Amino acid sequence: MIGGSTKAGNLWILLLCMLSGLTVGYFVGSLCSGTKYLDWMNYAGTFGLDQPFQVNLGVIWFSVQIKFNITLSAILGLLFGVFLYKRI
Repeated sequence: MIGGSTKAGNLWILLLCMLSGLTVGYFVGSLCSGTKYLDWMNYAGTFGLDQPFQVNLGVIWFSVQIKFNITLSAILGLLFGVFLYKRI
């Protein structure tokens, strides 16, 4: 099916729009951090694993630590990315 859109393709476009919105929103929040009236945009909540999760299988050893730092501007950027996806 040439030229047609699939659900998998739409999902990738949605994911790309969401990640782009998060990135731009986080960047805008970091720019607003020094401004007096826009400082609230950089308010962040951090959650995740404080200590790394470690697995030792003898031959291979790995550790995983995931930590999220979500700001209000990043959430606004995410919502803008979803809005942009709906408009496409």
